[in-house]
Amino acid sequence: MSAESLAARGGPADVMPAASRTRRPPAALIVLLVAVALAGTIGAIGGGNPVLGIVSAGAVLLALTMAIRPDYTALVVVGVLYSNAAVIAVQFHGVPYIAAAGVPFLLVVPVGYELIVRRRPIVVTSAFPLISLFLLIQIVSALLADDVASSAGDVEIFVVEGIGLYFMLTNTIRSLDTLRRVVWVLLAVGVFIGLLSAYQDATKTYDNDYWGFAQMSQATLDTGTTTLSGATLQPRLAGPIGETNRYAQIMLMLVPLGLFWAVSARSRIPRLAAFAAAGAASIGVALTFSRGAAVGFFLVLVIMVVLGYIKPIQLFVVSLGIALLLVAFPQYGSRVGSLVGTVTGDTASGSPDNAVLSRATEAITAVLVFADHPILGVGPGRFPSYYRLYADDVGIAVKQRDREAHDLYVGILAEDGIVGFVAFMGILALTLRDLIRVRRRWLKSRPDIAAMATGLMLSIVTYMTTGLFLHLSYARYFWLMLALAGAAAHIGLELTEEARRSKAQPIHAPAAAPALGAVPYLRRTGQRA
Repeated sequence: MSAESLAARGGPADVMPAASRTRRPPAALIVLLVAVALAGTIGAIGGGNPVLGIVSAGAVLLALTMAIRPDYTALVVVGVLYSNAAVIAVQFHGVPYIAAAGVPFLLVVPVGYELIVRRRPIVVTSAFPLISLFLLIQIVSALLADDVASSAGDVEIFVVEGIGLYFMLTNTIRSLDTLRRVVWVLLAVGVFIGLLSAYQDATKTYDNDYWGFAQMSQATLDTGTTTLSGATLQPRLAGPIGETNRYAQIMLMLVPLGLFWAVSARSRIPRLAAFAAAGAASIGVALTFSRGAAVGFFLVLVIMVVLGYIKPIQLFVVSLGIALLLVAFPQYGSRVGSLVGTVTGDTASGSPDNAVLSRATEAITAVLVFADHPILGVGPGRFPSYYRLYADDVGIAVKQRDREAHDLYVGILAEDGIVGFVAFMGILALTLRDLIRVRRRWLKSRPDIAAMATGLMLSIVTYMTTGLFLHLSYARYFWLMLALAGAAAHIGLELTEEARRSKAQPIHAPAAAPALGAVPYLRRTGQRA
């Protein structure tokens, strides 16, 4: 099929001529935009706000990039959101809130380019109808809540950071090339933040937040050693989030992604880069000393070994990496061991861990709230206000303040009821089902695509397992990763038979095969592996 006919039918970007894919602005416009960027930077620096100047220059350069390659906008948006740079710019550097809030809306440009200029069909993943249903359930639940205004705020966040982000990313990432670049951006963020945390811990510069990307929490860990000044405490790092367990959760999702990007690589440099990203992310996780992350990762390994998604050699490499990590950070091993002692009742102090008991109280309380509001729950974001009304009935380790459920699943049951829970679990089930289909379809003929699907699938499962100990907060990270998984599944299921017969390319290399079939998504054959 000719490139012209592919272009007429809205075919894959990977095989279309560069001239038909990009429209370069005139040289005069480029010079003008660069001049404006430099002037804005110099003016802001002269005015005493260099960060605002850099942001202003970056905004102009981003506009230039969007004019040349609209699909590159996804790289910027994903990088800014996953590094939490927009929130940090507002909280630490005085950047206006509207600038940070507008980051996801940058994707309107590439989506409009795909739908209007290239006239390509709207991508509707198999999970998107259920995501839309989940939004409808949240709206109804919020309208029935005891505090409609408070609950409506959570619905608004979901519209922007949930369904909105999901729709725009899946309609922007339409080729293997774009998906590869986006994942490399995620891994680069993991390297930057992980190594920054490692440097912060190695130099003991805990009073330096490094522009907001290496924040500290109030939590500390007793190392078991004492000095003349008292017990030695190990601070728990919080990265760009400012909360240890959330930092561990978002970094942990990058570990399987990096490992499978490395496994699929066919040349040394990309392989080493992907392994380095997985290692840096693991260091970031270790320095949070999060027991929930450790348990979640162990559950992922067990699930994937049982299902046959991890080979023995891969399990050996991962186990070796874990051993080296525990050697480097022995306090982490001791902290995980304390959790085992709590479960078995064999604790050094003779009493169970209060943090574990507190979370058990919160989870059981959420179950009681759900039992009284089983259909639509108490409304999005409303469980904390119900905690103290029900916690005394549980009576294990009650806190005298509002508390979250600290469990993804019972939290959704309490706030959105059984209807919302079924819709949410359906979203996860359909996404994982499609990734499994992609993996099976391309495992032999295109192992790079199979590895892509496996890495994203493990990232989603990682979030699901850590969700046993954390409620749905900072949800943009979840929906962002779910959108990448949805885009990957759509691309993998829509690849043509021509791509099946083509020579497999390593996942880091420029793809020569078409990344998206000419058949629109809504006419997908739905073939199984």
